[in-house]
Amino acid sequence: MGIARDRYLQALDLFSAEARVGADRLGLPSACSAWSIADVIRHVTGVQAEHAGSALLGAARGEHGPETPHDAVMAGGSDFEAVEQWEELAMRLRSAAHDADEERFAALPMPTLDMALHAWDIRWGAARVGLAHNLEFPAELLEWMEAYRDGADEDAIRRPGIFQPAIEPPADATRSERFAAWTGREPRTGCEPRRDLMLAPTRAS
Repeated sequence: MGIARDRYLQALDLFSAEARVGADRLGLPSACSAWSIADVIRHVTGVQAEHAGSALLGAARGEHGPETPHDAVMAGGSDFEAVEQWEELAMRLRSAAHDADEERFAALPMPTLDMALHAWDIRWGAARVGLAHNLEFPAELLEWMEAYRDGADEDAIRRPGIFQPAIEPPADATRSERFAAWTGREPRTGCEPRRDLMLAPTRAS
C-alpha cells in the first residue's frame, strides 16, 4: 500500500471508531466551538463526500468551491442519522481507497488531517464529562501531522474555516495535546476521567 493511502485509511478508521463510540452522546459539546458531537460527524461526512468523494469515488464536486469556509461544509440529516450516514460513506471510501492509485491521494492531505483532528474532537467531548482520556493519535499518523504542522504556512491556515490562533499547551501536555493546541483547540478539559465510567480504548487509537 502507498504511504498517503495508509495515512488516509488510518485516519478514516480512527474517526469511524470515535464516531461509533460517540453515537450515544451525540448532543454533547465537542472540542469544536459551538459544535456538538453530531455536528462534527455531519461535518466530516460532508467534507469527505466533497473531497474524497471526488478523488476516490469519481463523484462530481458539489456547490462548495475553494472560497467556501471549510467549517461550512456539513452533511444534512438529523443527529440520529449522523453516524449511519457516516458509516455508509466510510464503507464506500474504504473500499475505493484500497483499489485507488496512490496519485489519487495527492489531493487529500487536508481531508486526512481533518478526519484525525475531528476524531480528537469527539473524544474530547467524552473527556469533558469524565468518560474518557483525551485521544492519543497513532504514532505514524501523528508523526506525519507534526511534519505538516512544521511546514505549514501560518498566514494561510490561521483563518476562518481552518485553524484558530494557537493555544499554549500545559507543560506536561502529550504530543497529541500539543498538536491540538497548535490548531487552536483547548487541549485539556479540566475534568479527570471517572474510573467507573472509563471507555475501553478503541482499536484505531
